[in-house]
Amino acid sequence: MEATPLPFLHAIETLKHLPRTGWLRTVQNPESVAAHSFRVAILAMLAPENLNLDRAKCIQMALIHDLAESVIGDIPTFAGYLESLLQVYNPERAKEISMLWLEYEKGETPEAKWVREMDKFECLVQAHEYEQRTFGQKDLSEFQGLSAKVHSQEAGRWAESLSRERKDHLAKRKQRLPIIFITGDVDTSEKIARYTSTALSLPHISVTQILREKAKDVKYPHHTIIQNCLDKGFDVPAGLPVGLLEDEITALDGRPWSIISGFPNDTEQLAEFEKKVQNSNFAFYVECTPYTDNPPLDGAMHTWRSSAVDFKKNLESSAAYFELIGSTTEQRTVSEEELCEVVVKSVKDLIAHANAHGEENP
Repeated sequence: MEATPLPFLHAIETLKHLPRTGWLRTVQNPESVAAHSFRVAILAMLAPENLNLDRAKCIQMALIHDLAESVIGDIPTFAGYLESLLQVYNPERAKEISMLWLEYEKGETPEAKWVREMDKFECLVQAHEYEQRTFGQKDLSEFQGLSAKVHSQEAGRWAESLSRERKDHLAKRKQRLPIIFITGDVDTSEKIARYTSTALSLPHISVTQILREKAKDVKYPHHTIIQNCLDKGFDVPAGLPVGLLEDEITALDGRPWSIISGFPNDTEQLAEFEKKVQNSNFAFYVECTPYTDNPPLDGAMHTWRSSAVDFKKNLESSAAYFELIGSTTEQRTVSEEELCEVVVKSVKDLIAHANAHGEENP
């Protein structure tokens, strides 16, 4: 037999595709065993300094702690099988991995205890994220019992923080935010949003403007990454605009209806907002800048440009109300000001209908 780690690699390949069985009853397409192990390893890497753990050992233990999922058998049998797969390639490494896995199973050393706690804590995090992904429709409270196995002071503090985050999120899901997105063509959607908010005396939140301001705010912890993204034309990580937008909406303190522009700009932002804040939103999509023989509001000349087809389809399919602006034959020759009036009328009618019948049924 050739001395390579290939037999071992082939044996554990199944973990990349094997779903975590605990989720199968409640979640479609759940994470794989390997995906779970990856984040447990990240948690091992984040072990607090005051615990005085061998962090490298914790990471290695986390990576291999679920290797037994690749085969069926008792612990001693699997340990021997695991060792045999690497024996020809490297007997010392084979023994090391086998002993490390057995140490985790026994759960007696400080490193093993920490990784076992992180194994349970990662499940709690994942359960919360699945509840977010299903917009609060899946109640995974049954997994909260795992918190009893997260008992050390440091890990317990993390678990308490997660529990508060989960309760806040589930509470938010019981309420509807009266917001309307105007997105699509960046420049035109921004102008339409400003015009509409002024005409109807509604608050206007420009995520584009917020990002520009935060990029210059040295007190904001992520100002550098936002500035770099803006300078280089990269997409800002979706979690940042979603968090900033949620803060702005909260600051309005329940004021009725708000116009939001500059967001969402892509499917990732849309998915993040729906997961963290609210799904089934009201959206107007400006397909492209309208052609006009009249001077536009800012005096600039515009040309047509194609839309982001996939994003537009995703936005339309997920929205409680969706209206396409600027792409119909009738709208090709209207002025930019007239197009703004079209949106003002549509928004006014939408709000009246939603107020009369409930926000979920525009």
